[in-house]
Amino acid sequence: MVSRKVLVIVLVSSLLLVSLALIHYSPEGDYFTGLCVYSSGGFSVLYNGSTSVAIGEKLEPGKVYTVTGRLRETSKGLWMDVSSLSLGNVTFPLETIEGAYWVSYSPLLLTPARVHLAYPIDVSKGELVRVEGLSYGGKFYPVKVRALGYLEEPRDGMPYLIEGVVLYGGNPIEVWNGSEAFRVYLPHGVSLRPGLKVEVLGIARLYSTITLYVSSSEDLQVLGTAEGKSVERAGVGDIAVGRCLVLRKTSRYLKLNCTELKLYGFTARVGDEVQFKALRRESSLLCLDCSIVKPREELSNGICHFEEGNFAKISGKVAWVKVYKNGFGLANVTNGTCSLILKIPSKLGISLRENESLTAYGFFTTYRGIPAFKVESGEDVCLGRFC
Repeated sequence: MVSRKVLVIVLVSSLLLVSLALIHYSPEGDYFTGLCVYSSGGFSVLYNGSTSVAIGEKLEPGKVYTVTGRLRETSKGLWMDVSSLSLGNVTFPLETIEGAYWVSYSPLLLTPARVHLAYPIDVSKGELVRVEGLSYGGKFYPVKVRALGYLEEPRDGMPYLIEGVVLYGGNPIEVWNGSEAFRVYLPHGVSLRPGLKVEVLGIARLYSTITLYVSSSEDLQVLGTAEGKSVERAGVGDIAVGRCLVLRKTSRYLKLNCTELKLYGFTARVGDEVQFKALRRESSLLCLDCSIVKPREELSNGICHFEEGNFAKISGKVAWVKVYKNGFGLANVTNGTCSLILKIPSKLGISLRENESLTAYGFFTTYRGIPAFKVESGEDVCLGRFC
C-alpha cells in the first residue's frame, strides 16, 4: 500500500514537472524553446515565461533559442544536457508594456513607473514604445519593440521633447516653444544664454508652469539663435531689431518711442537714439547687442515747434524763474521769438537763474493753457553754454 502511494506521488511529480517546463519529448530527446535571460562564461539560462532551464552553453541575452537534449532536475533547478541548439521563434506568451524609453545609469521604460530593462533597445531616448518580452529577475527582457514617436502633449512623470528659444538664461532657464513657456532645470554646471534656439528633452512635471528636468547634457542641443525681425513684427522668442529714441530712463529699463515694450539690459540717456538687437519676451525686450548711434546732443532745437505730447530737445535762456512755497517752480525759456514754460518739480533737485543757458530733454505739455515743457529727471536738464 505504501509503495503504491510512493509510485503515485512520483508519477504526479513527473507529470507536473513536464507540464511546468513545457518540455516536449521526441525520439531524439527533450526540447525546449526559451528566451536567454542570463549568460556568463559557459553557462546560460533560458526562460519561457513560466519555467527556466539552464544549459552549458554561451548564448546572447535577448535572443530566443531552441535546445534539444536530455532534461534532468538538479538541486538548483532544471538542467538540459544539450545535443543541438539553434535560434528559435517565440512559441510562448509575451508580456506587453507601453512606455517611454529612458536611460538613467541603466535603460528603463517609464510608464511613468520605472520598468528596468535588461539591455538597451534601438529607439531614441524619450520615445514612446510598445515592447513585448518577459519579466525575469526584476528586469524586463524585450523581444519585440515598436516605436510610437514622442508625446504630443506633456504628461506628468514622462519624457517630453521641446524646441524653442531661451527667454531667460541661467539654471533653470525658461524656453518658449512658440505657444507657451517651459521652466527647464539643466544638469549641474550647465547654463544657457537668452536668445539661443534649443532642443530639450526632459522629464515633465505639471506644476502651474510646465517644468522639465534634464538628466544629461546630451539631452540638450543648441540649434542656433532666434530669428531676427523688425521690432514691429517680432513675436515672443524672436530677436527684435530696431533704431529708436529713448523717451525715458530708469535704473532697470529704457522706454523707447518705437514700441510699448521696455528695453532691459542696456543704458542710455533720454534723447539718445539707440540701435538694438533684443530678445522679444512676453512683455519686454532684453538687449543682446545695443549701441548709441546718435547722442541726444545732436537733436535739433525744437523750442519753436510745439506739439503737445511730443518728445523734443529745447535750448534757450532763462528769462525768469518763479518758485512756490511747496518747492514747485516755473521758468520761462526763450530762444529768439519762441518761448516755453519749463515745469520744475522739486524732485528734479535743480535751481535756475535768470539769463542762464539751458538745454532740456522731455515732452511738450501745457500749463494753464500756455505751451510748456516737462522733464522726467534732473539729469535731463543741462545748464551752461556747453550743453
